[in-house]
Amino acid sequence: MVTITVDIDEQVKEHFNKFIENHGINVDKADIVETKKKIAEIRSGNSDGYIIDQINSLEAMLSMVEDNVWKINKSNLEKINATIKYFVDDDDIIPDHIPGIGYLDDCIIIDSTMDEIYDELMEFKDFCRTRLVYAQDKDFSFEDWGKVKDQEATSRVRNRMLRRSQRNRR
Repeated sequence: MVTITVDIDEQVKEHFNKFIENHGINVDKADIVETKKKIAEIRSGNSDGYIIDQINSLEAMLSMVEDNVWKINKSNLEKINATIKYFVDDDDIIPDHIPGIGYLDDCIIIDSTMDEIYDELMEFKDFCRTRLVYAQDKDFSFEDWGKVKDQEATSRVRNRMLRRSQRNRR
């Protein structure tokens, strides 16, 4: 087995940061379509766990962008947009057609973006799970989500108090 070590120096980081700055928050629908197409191609021909994990992360970002209710933080949207644009560019730092390493730079960008947007992505996933359970094919707003979170928190407190009182009776 061949091992490749990649050092990301300041020049490469600066290149990625400029790429993010240059693309803004306007996500092009054609880029989303192209990203989904490319993801499907990668899934059908790649079994590398790292690449698949990063593709899953990119799909989660796409879900956030495409959600009609969720309002992404502008800074995070800028990063996601740049990540999408980088991903659809076949001739980026490491051209995608190079076997074995073609998607390495794309994965590094996706991973870096995930580090930056992780907290919001976890909130989005919570929102989606809650919406799935409580919306029942109806509209579901941030206010609805807040009410459900408050109800669940109250329920957890009640359950803890009940368990404690039952233990104290013994």
